[in-house]
Amino acid sequence: FILGGVFRQMFPCKGKREPEHALHIWNFRRDDEKSTLIDIYEYFNRCWDAINARSRRDNPDLILVGTGLSRHDISALYVRSVKHNIASKEELYETYFKAKVVDLGEAAIPLFNKNANVYPLYPKTADELLKELGIKSTKSSGKRVWKMYEAKNFEGIKARTAAEVEDAIAMAAAIIKRCPESPKSK
Repeated sequence: FILGGVFRQMFPCKGKREPEHALHIWNFRRDDEKSTLIDIYEYFNRCWDAINARSRRDNPDLILVGTGLSRHDISALYVRSVKHNIASKEELYETYFKAKVVDLGEAAIPLFNKNANVYPLYPKTADELLKELGIKSTKSSGKRVWKMYEAKNFEGIKARTAAEVEDAIAMAAAIIKRCPESPKSK
């Protein structure tokens, strides 16, 4: 079931993050997963509303950035939301799958071209990215979250997830710094 998550809104075309603090949406009771999914769905729709209210130049699309989002997080949100009838399948699809997804594990593949031991066209793990980008952090297996859940270490889950979001922001910034300048930016 979906425990919740930590969400951070940014407007990269304007060079700023909004709001200052991340939004935490959590529920640690299996029998109340639906309310968590409703909160997340409403958050995504508020993000879409904010984009639609601004100029397309400043905010062209809702862009989700992280590691493994397209393979796990977004699909899980959709499937669990369909199960709980949060909205119609069409509305859920529009909300979750029309967003652009930047998977940092794929975006950073070219950074690993000097290491002969790394398969060149294989998505990188968050730990590989953190190490390659010189970010002093580590990501433990997602299985650890369930061990923390069973131990009722809910504050630990919240802290771990918040740290992962900040790591994703740091990884994205580091990947962008390593990109060569485009001819248009010179």
